[in-house]
Amino acid sequence: MPAVMTAPMRSCALLLWLPAMVPAQVPAAPTFARDIAPIVYGSCTPCHRPGTSAPFVLLGYDDVMKKRKQIVEVTQQKRMPPWLPVLGDFEDDRRLAPAAIELLRLWDEAGAPRGEPADEPKVPQFPAGWQLREPDLVVRAEQIAVPAAGPDRFRNLVIPVDAGCLRFVEAVEIRPGSRAVHHAILGTDPTRESRRLDALDAEPGFPGMSLGGGGPPDGHFLGWTPGKRVRRCAPGMAWRLWPGHDLVLQLHLVPTGKPETLRCEIGLYFTDVPTAIEPVMLALFSEQIDIAPGVPDFVLRDHVDVPVPITVHAIYPHAHYVCRRMRGFATLPDQTQRVLFAIDAWDFDWQDDYRFREPVALPAGTRIAIEYVYDNSEGNPNRPGPVRRVQFGQQSTDEMGTLTLSVTTGNRAQRLLLERAATLRDLEKVPAAWNVWLKLARIERERGEVAAALAAARRAHDIDPGLGQPWLELGLCHELSGQVAEAVRCYEEALRRDPALGLAHVQLGGIEARGGHPEAAIVHFEQALLSHPNMPVLHHNLAVACFTLGRLDVAETHARRALELDEHYFNAQFLLGRVLAKAGKKDEARAALKRAEAMRPGDAAVAQALRDLDR
Repeated sequence: MPAVMTAPMRSCALLLWLPAMVPAQVPAAPTFARDIAPIVYGSCTPCHRPGTSAPFVLLGYDDVMKKRKQIVEVTQQKRMPPWLPVLGDFEDDRRLAPAAIELLRLWDEAGAPRGEPADEPKVPQFPAGWQLREPDLVVRAEQIAVPAAGPDRFRNLVIPVDAGCLRFVEAVEIRPGSRAVHHAILGTDPTRESRRLDALDAEPGFPGMSLGGGGPPDGHFLGWTPGKRVRRCAPGMAWRLWPGHDLVLQLHLVPTGKPETLRCEIGLYFTDVPTAIEPVMLALFSEQIDIAPGVPDFVLRDHVDVPVPITVHAIYPHAHYVCRRMRGFATLPDQTQRVLFAIDAWDFDWQDDYRFREPVALPAGTRIAIEYVYDNSEGNPNRPGPVRRVQFGQQSTDEMGTLTLSVTTGNRAQRLLLERAATLRDLEKVPAAWNVWLKLARIERERGEVAAALAAARRAHDIDPGLGQPWLELGLCHELSGQVAEAVRCYEEALRRDPALGLAHVQLGGIEARGGHPEAAIVHFEQALLSHPNMPVLHHNLAVACFTLGRLDVAETHARRALELDEHYFNAQFLLGRVLAKAGKKDEARAALKRAEAMRPGDAAVAQALRDLDR
């Protein structure tokens, strides 16, 4: 009896504990409304919308449904959204999470179900105008035409700016105005070199990948790429737009299949907070690029040792079409290595600058280095045209390899030491570059190392004896060391080689003024104004010379002009008060001196001038 009852009981137990008998729950297929729309609207639509350079829009289910195969392909390959670094903690990282990439694939495999339309998030709205607000100043480049077909082009447009006075720029927005603009870089030019290059070309601007005399203002990267957000500088880190400086806008132009006519706009946002922190541009590069046809793994390396503590705020890696991989790293004094960034699939068409979420502090003695790998074989899909020898050069069909870092130091002395170390490293690579020797001369002079500055300026002269700039630097060094007669000779030699070198006239005028010869000083200052019409110190010095001779109307005009150009210029404000007082305009003089007192509270000379007014 017990044996008969045992089997059914075992059978019941088996039925109770067999998990395979419980139906498995099948996950629901992703839907556009619930899963895909948030991904697309957050990561794709900001570029793929009307009025941008994207080739199509993604504004709703129908748009995404039509392009779903392409979306899956480019996201699986991580070509979209465009974001090159695979290492580096940067702001505005556009990469999709692996789970989002997989959701897109699964949605396509499931037949792209829409889901419940009521569950769909609203299509995002984007500002029709400027991203921040109406800019304080809008400037427009010359109109330029792009043919329907043909090769990519690089064009540098020179844009004179009349901001009225020294401005502190906290944000910039570039609006390209056409899909034909792939990306843009913006610099400022304190010289007239970019204008000279523009005048040599019949079309607007000038060609090539060099900004002429332009460069990043006060160590800031400025540019535009699709989807780039406009950000304000931190207080005290705005860059200075000086009167008379030009903007230089470099455009990468890509034919779109139809003729395009465009006119780029640049919106500038000003702040009243003066520039207190000026980043340094630290550049690594190598011109030793000579890659034979078929070579798949040419390696470029460079490094610089930093002699002071620095903080890295942003980086801008750059190469052309043959480059495939990039690494930038810092080796600390204890030999610990920190990767600053890594790019495994470089794409020249999607180059950008990258700002760290948290600035990277590096101690003195750190070595910053780059390692770039180039593939000049048939296996590189980005290589333009047939395989051929590729060498260093400025054209896009040549090659380059640079990493520019925007860094800050603790004080001016550290800044000069860093600039000196970087310049000496540059001279190891390009010892025949007269302009780099001249840069070293300027740094050594500012450090008070006059002998070293003179040696560097003489080296620049020896490389190209026909130049005027080395003679100007020699004059500055001699004047600093008290050798006035030799300084005058050097300034005159500078003008003999380059009559348009207005800074030599500025210095000669100052020497004449201090020597008690205001008439001769005025002649030099007026000559200098022909090439430097917007230099505040020049207007101030001319006003002083005229004031000395009793030419009060002219002195007042130039003192006011100096203040129009730089409203924070104490010496010009104080001089204006003295000029007005001597002209008998007591109320205006008092107001001017009160403004000077506010600029420099407790100044004894201002206090005495105010007391003199009340006598």
